[in-house]
Amino acid sequence: MVLKKKVLITVKTYPAISSKYIELVCTAGIQEDGSWVRIYPLPFRLLENNSKFSKYNWIEIELEKHKSDKRPESFRPCILIK
Repeated sequence: MVLKKKVLITVKTYPAISSKYIELVCTAGIQEDGSWVRIYPLPFRLLENNSKFSKYNWIEIELEKHKSDKRPESFRPCILIK
């Protein structure tokens, strides 16, 4: 199930090379209700310029529960909206 979430980005790791995902960044933030969300994998440098964001920016993003990561805060990005 895809969920549209509004997230204040507070954590962005340095990009890492990945054989499976090309490149990825672990990103995390706080939702409007105060709960944490972990967004992984995010191919940050491969995003279009209008979709890139900085720390402490609010973004809207479509997420789905990360099936292989059982942590309740872990989600996979579907589409970056803003």
